[in-house]
Formats: sequence, structure tokens, C-alpha cells
Amino acid sequence: MYQVLARKYRPRNFNELVGQNHVSRALTSALERGRLHHAYLFTGTRGVGKTTIARILAKCLNCETGVTSTPCEVCPTCRAVNEGRFIDLIEIDAASRTKVEDTRELLDNVPYAPTQGRFKVYLIDEVHMLSTHSFNALLKTLEEPPEHVKFLFATTDPQKLPITVISRCLQFTLRPLAVDEITEHLTHILGLESIQANQDAIWQIAESAQGSLRDALSLTDQAIAYGQGEIQHQDVKDMLGLIDRTIIYDLILAIHQNQKSRVSELLLQFRQQALDVSLVLDQLISTLHELALLQYLPDLSLKYSAEINQKIMQLSGLISAQDLQLYYQIACKGRADLQLAVTQEQGFEMTVLRLLAFRPLQANEIPQNRVIAQQPVVEQAQTTQQSGAPVVETQQQATVQPVIEEFPLHDDYASDDEFNNQSAQSHINEPSSDDFIDEEIQSAEQTLEAQTNTFAESAEIQPSNNQDQIVFDPNADAGLFGFDDIPQESAQVVEEPSSDDFLLAEYLPEEAQPQVTVEQPELAQEQISSVEQSQASVVPAQVAQQSHESLMPQDILQIPEQVLEGEWTVEKWEYWFRNSQLSPAVQELAQYGVMTGTINAESVFHVPEQYQQLLTQLQHNLEAALKEQWPQTHFHVKFEDVAQLTPYQMQHERKARAYQRAEQLLNAEPAVQDLLQQFDGELQNIQLK
Repeated sequence: MYQVLARKYRPRNFNELVGQNHVSRALTSALERGRLHHAYLFTGTRGVGKTTIARILAKCLNCETGVTSTPCEVCPTCRAVNEGRFIDLIEIDAASRTKVEDTRELLDNVPYAPTQGRFKVYLIDEVHMLSTHSFNALLKTLEEPPEHVKFLFATTDPQKLPITVISRCLQFTLRPLAVDEITEHLTHILGLESIQANQDAIWQIAESAQGSLRDALSLTDQAIAYGQGEIQHQDVKDMLGLIDRTIIYDLILAIHQNQKSRVSELLLQFRQQALDVSLVLDQLISTLHELALLQYLPDLSLKYSAEINQKIMQLSGLISAQDLQLYYQIACKGRADLQLAVTQEQGFEMTVLRLLAFRPLQANEIPQNRVIAQQPVVEQAQTTQQSGAPVVETQQQATVQPVIEEFPLHDDYASDDEFNNQSAQSHINEPSSDDFIDEEIQSAEQTLEAQTNTFAESAEIQPSNNQDQIVFDPNADAGLFGFDDIPQESAQVVEEPSSDDFLLAEYLPEEAQPQVTVEQPELAQEQISSVEQSQASVVPAQVAQQSHESLMPQDILQIPEQVLEGEWTVEKWEYWFRNSQLSPAVQELAQYGVMTGTINAESVFHVPEQYQQLLTQLQHNLEAALKEQWPQTHFHVKFEDVAQLTPYQMQHERKARAYQRAEQLLNAEPAVQDLLQQFDGELQNIQLK
């Protein structure tokens, strides 16, 4: 008579056990050393070996060769256990014997000695099905049973067991088997059965078993019957109703490349094949998870065919990490909402369309409405360039001028208070956001009106189409364009309005905001030549400013790499200690001084006297770090005022430039300009982290 594979190839000893090494190791050691407990609890999902391990343990306890971890398999006791007829192995199905009367009947036979074996073993399967009264009746006997009795419990739901029962047992949690372990075991069994099988088909069966070896063997029996004695990959997919993984890859690629026609074809194909869309969505989510793992674990071993492996690797290289995270979140949300849709097909298709609709913009893409919104600004810029007006500012002025409130940039090397003070000196003194409360709007308008009248006495307001005008940018640095070098006589004429004029103008309607221009005065020939010379001397500064405009804030903050050889410079000193393994306290101290002398020779550290007490405690660490890298270093310290530029000042200078660059980038963003225009908004609390 034919016997199913799950029963025919059930393990008969711990050596044949597949997986569960942590359980077999503990039980083997206990059997060999004679440290046997009176009650064991085996938990885990279906088909992982709970009952099998319990039977092996019963055989080890009653083998006629003695208590051993390797039963002989030939004695009458071992054969009786294997055949399920050993009289002292009492197997009880708790699902069918839940009443307390059944438990009392069982306990009445506990005091009697075993009939044939060494121990009387009670194997209670699905023990969580017992009633509360049954557990209470079992407690006393379970805690102090006779020496010849062993209790073996098996359950798939240990949460339903009373804690009083669990505390009286040795608990072993059996884990689901890995796909590799199941695949290897199935290959071995099919080899013994002389059945031809495709490796991809075996892997598919192992994956569908979801960690249960018994389920895998049952599916193998079904696949052999379906394939008429052979196991082929296509037969397994047809039998299990699985989705071809290549279709999932094609769908993800079409979504990522925004190929709407290809997505429509695949959705139509899903409809025609009448696939279970919940399984398709599950496969889609699993594939996205696999692609995300491959990006961070490129050496992850793939168990698919060569064709599928190649597609997976290509997809993981094409799709960015942020796109995968977005796709995964949308797919998981669609999976949760699948039951809320009218039909599952509708919910699945809407999820796919959502994946297609919500995608990150590429670097060269701008929404159409933003292009339309930016068009008048571009045309205005072209008109200004054609008119030839000597416009000083380099950025387009938005209709609504945002109020920018400065905040200190956080950094490990500088305190926030000191940098805030320097920022207040190096930038225009702008009022904080607390000044613009509703109660002060009326007084602000009165102040603006008074200042405008005062300013009109010294500067005539000209129409915007005047070609001999200079447009003043309230945020521009006057020294950058050479205004500080203009002779004193003309300085009174080109005086800029204060930042308060522009900030208070925020509360006036757009039509009431005048374009403040100052007519360029006629200068004497000597004054013109001096101005030209001063402007010519500022050209390198303008070039440097333009070079910074092409960098990102993080690039500006980055310390330039230095070659640590020869004489010490402040750049080399800062590059070394900020990239060293010094503690934050030592680096904090090092930025207030400079190092002179020669690298790997005589080196003198100059630092103000106010840091003498702190340096006395940390000098050893600094000297040790220098000598570790350069053994011939002779380190000395001089406490004196440092007149030259220090790394602390260089760091704050980089922060100021990075802040200005970040402000420029924000103001240049179409989305920011659009929001400021539509909602009369302000930019506040700009920070770099």
C-alpha cells in the first residue's frame, strides 16, 4: 500500500531531523548526561516537527539499550514506537478530549507503572485545546509526577496555555524551516524516489510551503500526481495558481519608466488570466522588498533561475532607494485597503494606477502649472536685459519678498550663541518673527510712510522703465559691489534704504509697493576713475562669489583636503584635527588656536591664555595623537593672543556662506516662489543640519 511522503520519510532519530538544531542539541545533551525533565513543551507552526521530536524523545527514553540519544531502531520497543503501537506511549488528541472528565480518567492511570517500557510517556497534541478545568486538574500531577512518567506537550498556539502550565515545563520553540533547508530535503527525497524534478519547481514548492516541511511533502505528492510522475516548473505554477515572476518584474519596470501603455497591457493580461489579485499584490510587495534588500546587500544569495536573477539585479540597479520605499508604502497601503474596494480587482488596479501617478519628480522635470507661473518672471528678465539697464542685483525679485529669520547653524565644533552673535553682525539686522504680530501692523504702516517721505527728499523715485537706474537689493552685500569705495560726496546720493523699509512693505498691497530707484548722479572725472579702479579691484571677489553660487551648502561646509607635509598652516591644522580621532572636547579646544612649525618636527600650538586651564587637562591627549601619526613630533604650547585667522573663525565663515547659498536655493525654487505668491507667505527658520 502506498504511503505518503510525509509519513514515509518522517525522521526516526535526531540525526535525520531537518532543521531545529537548537532543539536536537539540547535534548541530545540532556539524554547523554541523564538530566531529564518531567515535562516538555514543544511550540511552533504546523509541520515543523513537534510531534516527531516528541516521538523520537519517547523512543530514546524507552530503547532497550538504555536511555540514549541514538536509539538502536531494531529492538522491539523502537519498532513499536515507529509503528505507533507502543503501549507505554499514550498519544492524546486534546482537541477531541477537552472535558475535565477525560483529564481525570487520564490522571487516574498515572500512578501505575509502565507495562513494557522504562517510562510511561503522555504525548498530548494541541494541548491548548484543553478546558480551564482540565488544566487545573492537571497542575498538581504535572508539577510532581511519579518518576516513571514523562509529559510531552505540543501546541501551535502557546499563548492560550495558562502561565502556570508553561512554568512547569521546559519549553522549546521550533522555528519555520528556511526555503534552502526544505529544497535540499525535497531534492534528497526525490532522488531516493527516482523522480525527475526541475530545480526551479522544487524551489517553488519549498517557498509555497511557508516553512512547513509537512506541507512541502504534501505539495510534492500533489505535483508528482499532477505531472504524471515528473515535477516541472510550469506544472507547479499551474497547480498552485502562482503568478509568473517575470510579469511582476515587467510591471514594476513599466511603472518606474512611466510606460502607461505597457501597464495597461499587463492589467488586461491579469484580467484575461483571472489571477487572484491579492496574490499578485503580495508578490509585488515581496519583490519590492527583495529589490530594496539587494541595494543594501548586493551579495545576497538569490535562489531563482539565471534569467530571473538577472532581471532582479537589473531592476535593483535601475530603481533608486527612495522610489522603492515609495512603491512599497503605496503597495502595502493598497493591500490593506483591498477589502474596502467594491471588488478586489478594482482595488488592485487602483493601487497600480496610484503607483503610476505618484512618483518622485526627476531632476529635469517641472510641473506644467509651475512653468506657466514662472513665465511672466522670465519675460520680465528678458525685457530688463534688452533694455540694457545697469541692474545691480543678480536674482529675480519676487512679487512677495519673504521675511527670513536667521537661526544659528548647529555644529559640533561651535557654540550656538557665539555664532548667532557673529551672524547678527555679518547680515542685515532683520526683525524677528515676533515683531510682526497683528497689533503692530498699523504702527508698521505709519513708520513705513514716514520713512518713505524722508527717503524721497534725497532720492527721486523714477519709473521702472528708466534705463539709468540702480535697483537696490535689501539682502545684497554693499561691499561686494564696491559701494564702500565710492567717494564720500556721492555716498550720500546712493545711500540704500534700510531693511525695515522692505520688511514693512510686506503689509502693503502689491500695487502700493513702489520700485525704489535712485538716479545715477553725474560724477567728476576723477571720481569716475576712482570708482572704476575700486570696482576693478573687486572683480576677484565677484568671481569667488560666482564660484560659491555653483556649489551646494554641504559642499561649502566641507573642509578642503590638505596634504599633511611640510610647514603647518591653519588649513592643514584644521583639516588634521577635524578628521582625527580626537574626542569632541579636544577638537573644541583645538579650533581656538593655530599650529606653527613643521609637521613631524618642531610644532608649537598657539592658544589664548583663557584656555590654559582646559588645555592643561587635555594637552596629553592632543600630544599623543600628534606623536601617534608623526613619531618625531616635538610638541610645545604657547599661551598668547592669536592674531591670525583661527579654524573657529574659518568654520563660521563657511557657515555664513552656506547659509546664504541655502537661502538663495530656497528662493530660487519654483515651489517656494509659487507658495509665497499664492498664500502671501514668508520663509522663516531656515536651518542647515
